[in-house]
Amino acid sequence: MTEHEKADQARKGLIDSVKGKAKEFVGAVTNNDSLTAEGQLEQTQARERKHANTVEAVADAEAEQARTEAADALRQGAQERRAVNAEAAAAEKAVHDQKTAQKREAERAAATQAAEEKVHADLDAQHAARQAKADEQAQISAAAREVADAADEQATAEHITSNAHEEADRIRARAAHLTHEADLP
Repeated sequence: MTEHEKADQARKGLIDSVKGKAKEFVGAVTNNDSLTAEGQLEQTQARERKHANTVEAVADAEAEQARTEAADALRQGAQERRAVNAEAAAAEKAVHDQKTAQKREAERAAATQAAEEKVHADLDAQHAARQAKADEQAQISAAAREVADAADEQATAEHITSNAHEEADRIRARAAHLTHEADLP
């Protein structure tokens, strides 16, 4: 029933109640029992209609309140779902961000380790190169000493040979001189 129909019913009930009261009063004054009974019946019907309208209005109000509460519950449920979805999305984002950060950290650690290993490898290579250079210098120095020693030995041998030749030449010259002095053939 619409609000307009409810108002019409309430007016009709009030009018019926007043008419019933008037009939009861007129019936009592005129000693007309049937008019009194009809007035009482109309009053009773008006009261019942009023009670029915009140019950219907209460039922309508309760139904409206139930609809409002249901709508509120739906809104609240939707808000809670949105909140839960937002929390879930935030949690997923946090997990994703954490995984991304861990991956970046692992990549950074791997790059750092690779850089450190490269530095160690470069240092080892430089050390090996210096050691090889030192070994080469030592071999060159040893070879130079051997060449110098050999040159000294050769010079000494040449000097000895030269001295021996000179001595031999002197001895021959002396022998020739002695031979000449002795007139030996």
